[in-house]
Amino acid sequence: MHILNAYQNNLKNVDLRIPENQLIVVTGLSGSGKSSLAMDVIANEGYRYFLESLPAYNQQNGQVIPTAEVDNIQNLPPVIKVEQSKRFQSINTTFGTLSELTAVFRILFARYSAAETMSKSLFSFNHPRGACEVCRGIGEAEYIDIHKLIGDENKTLREGAITTTLPNGYIVYSQITVEELNKVCEAHDFTVDIPWKELTAEQQDVVLNGSDRLKVFYGKHGLESRLRWKGIKAKPREEGFYKGMLPIMQDILRRDRNPNILKFASSKICPSCKGGRIKSEHLKYEWKGLTFQAWMELSLPELYKKLKSQELTSGEKVLVDKICTKLFDLIRLGMEEYRLSTPSMEISSGDGQRIKLINQVNSKLQGILYVFDEPSIGLSAAYQQYLLHILNRLIHRGNTVMVVEHDLDFIQAANWIVELGPEAGIKGGEVIFNGPIIDFLKAKNLNSPTLATLKAAKNKNTAKNQPKKVSAEAFQPNVKELSVVSRKTSQLLENISHFCGKEDLNLLTVNDQPIGKTPRSNPATYTGLANKIRDLLAKTPEAKASKLTKSAFSFNNKTGRCEACEGAGVITLSMSALGTINQVCPTCNGKRFKSEVLRVHWKDKNIAEIYTLSIEEAYDFFSEEKKIKEILSLMLQLGLGYIKLGQPSNTLSGGEAKRIKLTKHFAKKSKKTLLVLEEPSIGLHQQNVHQLLEALHQLKQQTAGIICFENHSLFQSTCDTFVDNALEVQPIEIKEETVQQRDSISIQGARTHSLKDLNLDLQKHSLTVVTGISGSGKSSLVIDTLHGFGLQEMTKQFSSYQQSRAGVNFQMEVDHIEGLTPTICVTRKQKNYSQRTDIAKQTGIDKILRFAFSRKAQYKGQELSASHFSNNHELGKCAVCEGLGQELLPDLSKLVLDENKSIANGLFTHNKAVGYYGDPAGKHMAVLKKVGEEHGFSLETPFRELTNSQKEILLHGAGEKIWEVNWLYKTKTREGTQALSMKWEGLFHYLQDEYFKTRKNKHIKQLTALFSYSECSRCHGSGLKPERLAFQIAGKSIHDIKSMDFKALGKWLSVTDNQEEVDQKLIAKIQPHLINTIKRAKQLHMDHLQLNRKSPTLSGGENQRVELIKQLNSPLKGITYLLDEPSAGLSNDNIPDLIQILKELIEKGNTAIVIEHNKEIILAGDQLVQLGPQAGKLGGYLTYQGSPQDFLKQADCHPYLKAPTTAVALKEGEEESIVIQKLSKYTLVKEVLEVPVGGITAISGKSGIGKTTLVKDILIPSIETRQPVNCANIVFPKNYTGAYYFEPKKLRSHSSTLLVSYLNLLNEISNFFATETGLKTKDFSYKTKSSQCPNCKGKGSIETSLDVAANVIERCEVCKGQRYQSHILAHTVHSKNIAEVLSLNITELSAWLEENKVSTKTLQLLHQLEEIGLAHLSLEQPVQSLSSGEKQRLLLLNWLQERTTDTLYILDEPSTGLHYADIDLLYAILKKLSKANDILIIDHNPYLLEKIKVGVVLQ
Repeated sequence: MHILNAYQNNLKNVDLRIPENQLIVVTGLSGSGKSSLAMDVIANEGYRYFLESLPAYNQQNGQVIPTAEVDNIQNLPPVIKVEQSKRFQSINTTFGTLSELTAVFRILFARYSAAETMSKSLFSFNHPRGACEVCRGIGEAEYIDIHKLIGDENKTLREGAITTTLPNGYIVYSQITVEELNKVCEAHDFTVDIPWKELTAEQQDVVLNGSDRLKVFYGKHGLESRLRWKGIKAKPREEGFYKGMLPIMQDILRRDRNPNILKFASSKICPSCKGGRIKSEHLKYEWKGLTFQAWMELSLPELYKKLKSQELTSGEKVLVDKICTKLFDLIRLGMEEYRLSTPSMEISSGDGQRIKLINQVNSKLQGILYVFDEPSIGLSAAYQQYLLHILNRLIHRGNTVMVVEHDLDFIQAANWIVELGPEAGIKGGEVIFNGPIIDFLKAKNLNSPTLATLKAAKNKNTAKNQPKKVSAEAFQPNVKELSVVSRKTSQLLENISHFCGKEDLNLLTVNDQPIGKTPRSNPATYTGLANKIRDLLAKTPEAKASKLTKSAFSFNNKTGRCEACEGAGVITLSMSALGTINQVCPTCNGKRFKSEVLRVHWKDKNIAEIYTLSIEEAYDFFSEEKKIKEILSLMLQLGLGYIKLGQPSNTLSGGEAKRIKLTKHFAKKSKKTLLVLEEPSIGLHQQNVHQLLEALHQLKQQTAGIICFENHSLFQSTCDTFVDNALEVQPIEIKEETVQQRDSISIQGARTHSLKDLNLDLQKHSLTVVTGISGSGKSSLVIDTLHGFGLQEMTKQFSSYQQSRAGVNFQMEVDHIEGLTPTICVTRKQKNYSQRTDIAKQTGIDKILRFAFSRKAQYKGQELSASHFSNNHELGKCAVCEGLGQELLPDLSKLVLDENKSIANGLFTHNKAVGYYGDPAGKHMAVLKKVGEEHGFSLETPFRELTNSQKEILLHGAGEKIWEVNWLYKTKTREGTQALSMKWEGLFHYLQDEYFKTRKNKHIKQLTALFSYSECSRCHGSGLKPERLAFQIAGKSIHDIKSMDFKALGKWLSVTDNQEEVDQKLIAKIQPHLINTIKRAKQLHMDHLQLNRKSPTLSGGENQRVELIKQLNSPLKGITYLLDEPSAGLSNDNIPDLIQILKELIEKGNTAIVIEHNKEIILAGDQLVQLGPQAGKLGGYLTYQGSPQDFLKQADCHPYLKAPTTAVALKEGEEESIVIQKLSKYTLVKEVLEVPVGGITAISGKSGIGKTTLVKDILIPSIETRQPVNCANIVFPKNYTGAYYFEPKKLRSHSSTLLVSYLNLLNEISNFFATETGLKTKDFSYKTKSSQCPNCKGKGSIETSLDVAANVIERCEVCKGQRYQSHILAHTVHSKNIAEVLSLNITELSAWLEENKVSTKTLQLLHQLEEIGLAHLSLEQPVQSLSSGEKQRLLLLNWLQERTTDTLYILDEPSTGLHYADIDLLYAILKKLSKANDILIIDHNPYLLEKIKVGVVLQ
């Protein structure tokens, strides 16, 4: 892996090479740039490029991830990353939800705890359907604790017995003042001047729960104070009965649970769910004898043991294996005390980090780069050995592991060290060392803090002052002392809390949770520095002149903050299941404030510039501001000099967040506060730990004591008191895993669909071609098995929800796959591209151009981002066409279908939308009738007879004139006259106006049926706001460039004359990538396509080749590319270029496995795999594996493969031709063209030459309309009765439709059974409820959704897979019941039907199926499981059955996806069809063209 010029954050043009298959440690001081390099550059890019290879849902999210600031990364493996857990502790999170084991248990209970499948939401305490309604899924019922509400019982209510009483007499949470409360008390015969303890229970109840004896005034202020208000008109006070404190407080606790109300809350086990968190009725369900709650309460070792002892069905086993695999590792990483129900508040940060790590490390793939951020946090040495074992296990499996680490033992266990530094912030970001650990340890004169610390650790002397050691039971905090405790326990926390209560101390816990939730929160706002800085700016003459107050300099206030990002500096983009991404705000460019605020300066810096100062720089900048300097001095003391004042809180590490919190607390200097720090060494280099300890020893004098829960050896050896309560670690048996071979992909026991237990090894870093006849199992092996396995393993890094969205539901069946690297599948299947997606976007050209144009705009003084030049973003897209470049406009040809009709005779009745306006009895036509009287037409005038000016009036209106008319209306219930006074604005206007009002509505098909796309009148087809087109580079706008084809783009890049200097620099920056893409497009013969060509208009083959270009531009390596017939649509001249591209993919360190039938590609392969020998059940065997050259010697090798390759030359027709003169459409422009016809003839030529255009836009329309279309003249040799166009397309059927239903044979078979048995025909249909098996609903199998794995399909145990109820199966005809008949193939069915009287039509159908090579198909086979060749022949069957004569049949690339043997069959079918018709074939396949012989090659 080679990183070239990384400049992310503080990285200083880092350039380094990193090896593979090793444990790489990236280290350095805190803030040196380690995480910037490892996480923000390497991990971010590897993850982003992998996401872009996934289905559209994840691909779009991948494109939103900000591109890392690095010039280039070469040979980058796909990445799985685990960042630091910044926010995992919440009341709604448990160990089970964090580890995602609870999610699997929810599926187990939903699928297997009851007779019927249930929703898994019923077992979720975070879902309204599942959460206990009493405790809202918390497990504890919270209540307002009177003992916390009442302070000193000796005080009266007036004196403040209730702790929420304010000095002005207002009682918070009562809504009234003490004076108003006294009125209520007097109504109950007591006053607020009696001590609380002397009040009776009834009197206390009045104060706490309210009274309805008299009404009082709500609010803080009495009448006297309200009368003194100036400039404000006092709002009348609200009056009502006193509600009491407890009802109000309980309501707030239920709705809000804010920190203020929680001070008065206590909790008890929920009486409804008994702590189970989910509804009590759902806790009654049991799986394997235990309820959901009982499983959650088991300790991890107990849980593992219990699961391992169960007898399971295959579906249960899949889920239990997922649980046990994780449990095994979690237990061995020191988490045996946890339960799945353990609240996240009790989980340490280090364990939270390792839980995330375990979620990722059980992939069975090779070639992945795992990047982990400090996985050893808080882990004792014994458990650290197992963590290293897990990481080495990944390496043995053929992966690379990179960790950001400070632990000295971990560093010494690494293979390779990358250290950044030498210091933090702007003084860091350089590579100090990059090389093997052996060289690192031996290095001399190296300015390395890490090496210095390692050497110091070896020579360490026993500390002078040994800490005092005490047991956990005897431990008691001491004033002004630093105490360290090995392990946090609930008992210890309770003791500390009790001690604070007894000594009247404030207990303050400082953990590594973020200091804020949004990017608006930062060190300056958290520590109070921001408030003081705003004071300084507000006092400046500039601020006073602009009337800007202090609040204008806060990005939490609307006055001065940027409106677009609301002061965050970034736009947060929700990515649904994949979390959120922050992008720099394009309006303020990350500066957070409005321009008028940024014009105010203090000491030559505005507010945005001040926030970019580091703490160290700020200390000098504010040297004369004493209060600011005090806080900054504390931050420097705690080692935070490198972070920035305005650094968003969500970019701070846990350790940095913790030290910022310490700054805030130490700034208060409270000797009545006891500080509890959780793992304070998180994120700190050894040198920084020394610095922190020094600071804590100095600052402890200002506190009531500091307690640290910490495992770091420096803390434990240099504290005042040490409590060693660490668990005794049992010896962990570590079995070293054997190193997996990395040279081949080994597949064992592949049985997906019709594969016959295949065992084969595929060579890596080579080209493997998989071939075989249609239906032999090629896609089952390559796509369903290999890609299914690859995607399933790679998406383990996603959450359960993400996995279900990423499409892991591959129905594969395989025993074992080893050696497979992450897979990227490039198929011909049409993806669901949006209308805004074009070739430029797919190839990445659009992104590069937008970047370049945003820089040009900035050069011209406009702060525009790349988003401003995107037709997919609100900032850039045209408001009229919404970025499409086209707008829907009414189409006259769709409005008027019959020109002979008049409005009165129903000209517009064919469509409801126009029918409303064109109703002869409607108000609009009443006005038009009046208009017609003046312009010489009536509603009875046929449309054909209207003059052009009259049509103009009808469609576009009659100007601004107001027409007065009496409209005779008639409804179902009444009729009458209505006076109208309105303009006639024309039908087009009315329809367009309705469209703009309703276009967001889904139900406007009737309206849009009248419209056609035209170039947008506002943006002229660019899809962008018109003002964006004013920016040009080398004389071209972004739309001008995207309107070019690849060839023209190359010419534009090469012209450098008379260019501005800035244009030359921008072109130089983007040129390398664009030139490379142009080269690829030329190789794949796509350079004739325009960059703005919409992706949905491309063929499957073209889209596949565009995808290939994208992959060739990707820096990823170690990918297994799976390609489904990449030669589809390519002429033979382009095949050598395609082979060269495949070789280049392999040279980059990838593997290519290609499903192909092309002779040149087969012979160019390094390895050939053939499946067969036949299709369907008779296929799926491995009939050959070896070199293509040896295959030619095989007896079953097709003769065409053995024959020498010769150029195909099509002969001109000797008899008949279609003669076309002056044809012109798209790229096809010719004076004269003769197309031979008669029998079977062909059209061939390079991709994009216009073959499809010729038939679809000229031949077929000319036959249908009987006149020349897109040409001056056309002469046909015969009078064709019709023209049919055929292209390989999706065979439309429901996923569960069986072949027997699709061919309409089920009804015929059911008739036989009905005749013989006396039952009804419908009784023998598997779709009839009274006949079908009630358990499987006639499917023969039960499919169970497992969400996080492929659905489990098990044979129905009730009907034994036979679909029917037993009373139906009891009936037989010729010794077979209905289920046995459905299991027959076409040949067997023909034999069985011969014994019955069957219609000639049915026998003929079966005979035709046998003729076209489909005799092997089973009647109960789902239609969607057929191969592409089988589906194509089924579609052709419709033509065979029509028995037409003198018809022109046109087939567009019918050989796609067909083996040579399949082409023989296809040709035989067409030969039969051509006896009475003409067949014209568009194709490149030399074997098919050789058979046809006659045709034309378009040049």
